Amino acid sequence: MPVNSAPVDALVHLPEGHLAPEAMQQYCNSFSLGPITIQYCVDSSVPQVTYNVTLLGVNIGSGVLNAQQPSVTLGGSLGGFKAEVTLTADFQAEQVTYEITLCTPFGGCKNYSGTLFSW
Repeated sequence: MPVNSAPVDALVHLPEGHLAPEAMQQYCNSFSLGPITIQYCVDSSVPQVTYNVTLLGVNIGSGVLNAQQPSVTLGGSLGGFKAEVTLTADFQAEQVTYEITLCTPFGGCKNYSGTLFSW
């Protein structure tokens, strides 16, 4: 793909700080712990949290946390690695916490926990 210079005023029609209001209601990010990756998005207008969890890049679970289902536990095993992940949304405190048990073929098993994110 070729890269060409654009005129300095090419985007003059977009005012500084211009974002649609709904863009500020959804926040997405990811968290990785060795072979585990948790991708998540919180939509404060609903409120709900969508998530996708992978182990060594392979999906082991995805879904939505909301007031009716604020917690989920999922797990998987692949290539000598085993993982169990619990995600819990507290919509009053505006945060999602995690508990992870990870077993590796070279390091044994360890537990991890903390706040995944707050909004």
